[in-house]
Amino acid sequence: MRTVLEVGPGALSEYYDWMKDAAQGDVLIYWSGDLQYDRQVVVPEGDILRSAERHRITMLNVVADRVLEDAKDGLLHLTQQRIGFSLFEYRATRRRQSFGKSETSVLPNEQLVPA
Repeated sequence: MRTVLEVGPGALSEYYDWMKDAAQGDVLIYWSGDLQYDRQVVVPEGDILRSAERHRITMLNVVADRVLEDAKDGLLHLTQQRIGFSLFEYRATRRRQSFGKSETSVLPNEQLVPA
């Protein structure tokens, strides 16, 4: 299933809801644009006319950091697709979740044989 995240107030909560409900292979498009450039945009605090843009960029940074952390933890696979010149879709694909003990067994010390 493909879901598009609207970055703005409540985006992090919507991301967590998606993570909770997503099945293996579900895709979340968490940004469209040029993520590297867009994360560096600075809107001065005193610029009242662009305060909505400042909040949107702040939320983008929060969501992008969280997506990256979850990918490092093995929960997501990150990809991007070129849509146009300097325009990309940034995608997070839910990976299979594994719970329980790992398949590797550990021998107790008394079962080890000295070399």
